[in-house]
Amino acid sequence: MNASDTPAAPTSLLGALDALRGPGNLLLMAVGGAAAGLLMAMAAGSAVHGGRLTVLIALLLAWLVGTTAYCAVSLRQWQRRHGGAAPGLVAAVTGGLAVAVKVLLALLLLFAALLVIVVAACLLFLLTQIPGIGPALDHLVFPLVAVVMGVALYALGFIAAPLATVAACDGRSITGIVATVLLVVRRRLFDTALRGMLLNLVALAVVALAAGIVTTGVLSAAGMQHAVHIGHAAPAYAGHYGGYGDDDMGGAGFAAGPVAGLMAMTASLRDVAASASVLYFLAISLGLVVLAAGWVVIFEETAHDLDPRALESSLRAQAERARQGARAAQDKAVRLARESAARAQPPAPDATAHRDEPPGAG
Repeated sequence: MNASDTPAAPTSLLGALDALRGPGNLLLMAVGGAAAGLLMAMAAGSAVHGGRLTVLIALLLAWLVGTTAYCAVSLRQWQRRHGGAAPGLVAAVTGGLAVAVKVLLALLLLFAALLVIVVAACLLFLLTQIPGIGPALDHLVFPLVAVVMGVALYALGFIAAPLATVAACDGRSITGIVATVLLVVRRRLFDTALRGMLLNLVALAVVALAAGIVTTGVLSAAGMQHAVHIGHAAPAYAGHYGGYGDDDMGGAGFAAGPVAGLMAMTASLRDVAASASVLYFLAISLGLVVLAAGWVVIFEETAHDLDPRALESSLRAQAERARQGARAAQDKAVRLARESAARAQPPAPDATAHRDEPPGAG
């Protein structure tokens, strides 16, 4: 096949629907979501019994498993759009785990940057407490802090994680991921946020369509199942009614029939609800697959042409300076602790005085 005959990768958000072809992505997302749900249920059970460490470990594992499934789907879509063949399920899970760890470390660095912004905002609010100029300064500080915090929280909560996932799939380092997210927030925040909202609508439409199909199928199948079960069990129900007074147990048999029928119907509805819950869970998983694939498209449209190397170098230099400062502070603290311990130590006894004492003295 010639290069001109190869279909180009779709660049619109509707191209995210291409991820629904084949069961691989849906299987990864559904299994990962189910495993994460079970771990969260374990965490809830441990919280009831007071196991705090178990709760923390279960929640961390639930986040890691769910994120690994999401990253595996993103990795398959990224490589499919650039390499032509998506990796297998095992390779996708292995690569997704590495991507999830990178994303976690990058988000921790971004959260540390958010804490720096919070500290700076608190210092600005302290300036508004200065008598005289404080009230007038507050009218300038409050709107500024509100805008900065709104942008920072929205970017961290709705843009940083999905963009960091695709950047990690691109093979970028942790500082490169952070630099990419910061560049997008600085230059193309509104464009990326708008595309993200449109992608959410597409994913919601997919979930609504799948849920509508599932609901229609569940209602029709439940009606047919109920009719077949009632028809098959009609002689058994008739036996519960007795002979309408042919014997002394006729009244009891008459009452037992509806009760048995109601119990059978309740068991049937319970089975239908269990089966339907699995189908609805798969419908939600379809939406998550679309989200993972859609952010690959958004990354290519908004962040793929940005060059984060200068900002990445700056971040590395700042991190190195912070590391050297922390090491110097630690060495200074150790030295001061040793000097303090040496000053607090009592003087050693004079051995010559004990040798000059006559035997039996003391």
